[in-house]
Amino acid sequence: MRTYATVIDLLNHEGPGLQDYVTADELDQLLAGTLPHGLIADRYLDDLDFTNLVAVETDKTATRADLLTWIGWELEVAAEQRAEDAANDTLAQLRAHNAAQARRERLALDSRDALIARAKENGATKDAIARSLDISRPTLDKWLQDQKDRALFNDAIYTLVRRDTSKADQEILFQALGIRDTSGQASVFLAGLSIRTVDDLREGERKLLDQAEKRARELA
Repeated sequence: MRTYATVIDLLNHEGPGLQDYVTADELDQLLAGTLPHGLIADRYLDDLDFTNLVAVETDKTATRADLLTWIGWELEVAAEQRAEDAANDTLAQLRAHNAAQARRERLALDSRDALIARAKENGATKDAIARSLDISRPTLDKWLQDQKDRALFNDAIYTLVRRDTSKADQEILFQALGIRDTSGQASVFLAGLSIRTVDDLREGERKLLDQAEKRARELA
């Protein structure tokens, strides 16, 4: 038989934990203060009386007092864990909400850009398009330039990826494809260009990268 000085020593070395002795409903009641701690302490004592594998040196009264103290500690840990879980769950919901909103906004912006392009193809003037969007002509010009820059950087970034590109670098480059932050795309492109050899590129690809580099440095 293994003997410990106190029941706390026993539980710290061999367990079990509080949640092995209570149901989920009982744990809720303990945390709410509607279930006496002594009821659970008596379950531990009953097990100690029954087993012949372990024992404690303290008498039953001291052991029960130690159990009540230990149960209080366990409940503090359980409460902290629940609070942390609740916070993490809320943060996860916020991240999901933000991601969904970002997708909706991106789809809305993509739809707007497509309509602007269609209006131009159908002969609408920039002034007419700007009035329809209730924006200034300089704002429209910036949107159109952003569209042009994104298309340029998408092509240039994709051109940088080769079979010998490391997976880590590929992931960074691919994450920059299609994003609306042209300055961010410019930074990723320039970083990729600094580690990419261009000796094996065709003339058209080199011309594309030169054009993209010039524009990226203007934005950097």
